Amino acid sequence: MENKEAAGKKEILVMKNISKTFSGTKVLDDVEFHAYAGEVHALMGANGAGKSTLMKILAGVYTPDEGAYISHAGREPKIMTRVADAQRDGVTMVFQELNILPHLSVLENIFIANEITNKAGVYDWKAMRKRAKEVMQEVGIDLDLDTRAGDLPVAMQQMIEITRAMNLDADLIIFDEPTSSLTLQETDQLFALMRRLKERNVGMIYITHRMSEVYRICDRITLLRDGKLIFTDDIQYVDTHRLLEGIIGSKNTNQFPEKYRETGDVIFEAKNVSSAGLYEDVSFELKEGEILGFAGLAGAGRTEIAKTIFGVYHLDAGEFIYRGEKLNIKSPQDAVKKGIGYVSEDRKEEGIMAVRSILENMSISNLNRLGKNFHIDKKEENKEVEEQIASLKVKTTGKEQAIENLSGGNQQKVCLGKWLMARPNLLLLDEPTRGVDVGARADFYRIIQDLVKQKIGVIVISSEEDELIGLCNRIIVMREGHKVGEFEDTEKDLKKKMLRLMLDI
Repeated sequence: MENKEAAGKKEILVMKNISKTFSGTKVLDDVEFHAYAGEVHALMGANGAGKSTLMKILAGVYTPDEGAYISHAGREPKIMTRVADAQRDGVTMVFQELNILPHLSVLENIFIANEITNKAGVYDWKAMRKRAKEVMQEVGIDLDLDTRAGDLPVAMQQMIEITRAMNLDADLIIFDEPTSSLTLQETDQLFALMRRLKERNVGMIYITHRMSEVYRICDRITLLRDGKLIFTDDIQYVDTHRLLEGIIGSKNTNQFPEKYRETGDVIFEAKNVSSAGLYEDVSFELKEGEILGFAGLAGAGRTEIAKTIFGVYHLDAGEFIYRGEKLNIKSPQDAVKKGIGYVSEDRKEEGIMAVRSILENMSISNLNRLGKNFHIDKKEENKEVEEQIASLKVKTTGKEQAIENLSGGNQQKVCLGKWLMARPNLLLLDEPTRGVDVGARADFYRIIQDLVKQKIGVIVISSEEDELIGLCNRIIVMREGHKVGEFEDTEKDLKKKMLRLMLDI
């Protein structure tokens, strides 16, 4: 279809014949991609479709197979083999997995490998501070430049990454799931920044699984499936049904399974629980056979409650009770012994051992159970891991593959599989589908619904209201460390009521 949106705009990027093979598996197959100055171009597809791989080739992280053609800004075709080379050429990428150096300051992170020096070759810290404040003002944040980056919340670390990209003054910026750690307000700030960049004729490529964001900010969509180009079209010609059908490869686009409604007795209870500086006087119940959801903005106390149940944070007041027994959990090790599992919202820092295999990552919470006479039952370990890989449809070359080489969504599947192997009594899922594609989400939701049929308690924390409404039986709304509402999923105008409480409007 004729690209009416791009009419009159300058073509800033041409990629043709892009293929990439890892360990004998072809993850990109003769893909073509074009981008224009002053547009936001959505790149979508299921986990493992090749989105990030295609962009990492453009950004100089990966080298494509022979025969690839890449031309940027009308220059002679050139394949970048280093990130620094791509950045000098005007292409930069904000990666899905944060690349913050936690021990360095905000200022040092902004200028990594791009420091300003004086004539003597010495770092000009005064000039860097001035430039950093200018770029942060444009991004819409105000941070102490001397603060250690690792001491900041994940959302602010993400904004530092975006500031670093802006500092490079690129004419083509790739955003890979940039809002996955951002609040609603921060997302609005990012979109306002992107609109300003459009006015300056900067081209942007936007990788996301959140369809609502695509229709808010993007001009065109390119969809990949299984490493192949499915279509490129203007946003006005792509409705949600066409997009879902293209992502899944099927006309059946319903994500949420039928909810289990046979609830029983209370199996978990929080009675007036408080943790200083995190949340205060929160009470709730979880019944057998139901999924309990927690809604709220980042920092509202949702994650902090889950981490207290799991033994990461200290409980200052109140008590947790599981099936009539008061829990006295001082550490995650205590929680695991009690049959409590926790899928973290921060996969990279808390969920995976990046350089280790899928096998090791799934087995880590199950070593005591798999142990026999001081040895791991390798046959049983291999069997259970392979069952989880098959059940969760993890796209991998095998259980020995390093988890860092999987897509973000497939890493998340491994994180879930680790706790499913542990056969928990209570499972805490914090942003369980972050970075997970539409098709895989349907599998996640089916598995979560199956858990409650097995009398496993499930608590879901999510920043996506539609996910909570579609998956959970009841939803608790948190704001600034306090419980401000509780709803049955059948409540009329539920999403609107939740947002009003979350935003205090």
